[in-house]
Amino acid sequence: MSAAEDVVTEAPAIDAVPKRAMTLGTGTSLLVLAVLLIVPVFVKNFIIFQMTMLLIYGLAVLALNILTGGSGQFSLGQSAFYAVGAYTSAVLMEYFNVNYALTIPISAAVCFGFGYLFGKPALRLSGVYLALATFALATAMPQLLKLNFLEHWTGGVQGLVVTKPDAPFGLPMSQ
Repeated sequence: MSAAEDVVTEAPAIDAVPKRAMTLGTGTSLLVLAVLLIVPVFVKNFIIFQMTMLLIYGLAVLALNILTGGSGQFSLGQSAFYAVGAYTSAVLMEYFNVNYALTIPISAAVCFGFGYLFGKPALRLSGVYLALATFALATAMPQLLKLNFLEHWTGGVQGLVVTKPDAPFGLPMSQ
């Protein structure tokens, strides 16, 4: 048998996991939501803090998953947008006495504007060039927040200390 006549055998195709198998059911989602709402009333402050941090980082990962998994783009600058939103909420709470629940849509609008201003020129980039541009944004953001004309709002190198808000709806939880 010559090399030209060799038969190439293909590996059998592996079936993909159905999308339905990767999602939680409605009942399970409601149960998890109920547990997340009830548990903070009965546990200690440190556990509440850990749950809060878990949810915050979970949101950041979901945002990255939407970008990378949904569009196939690779971004390293998520932390810059995360910082803009966090500082917007912190400044509104500390200097303007805005309720923390009301700062969320305002921060979303500011992040949208910031993302639009960065994303408009970045539309021309893809692949490694987009990754480098977003990495540059993430690297520059801490230095931008320390600039002299922003120091009054951001606290400069010392950062911004925000008074912790009271528990919502008068729940028996500490700050």
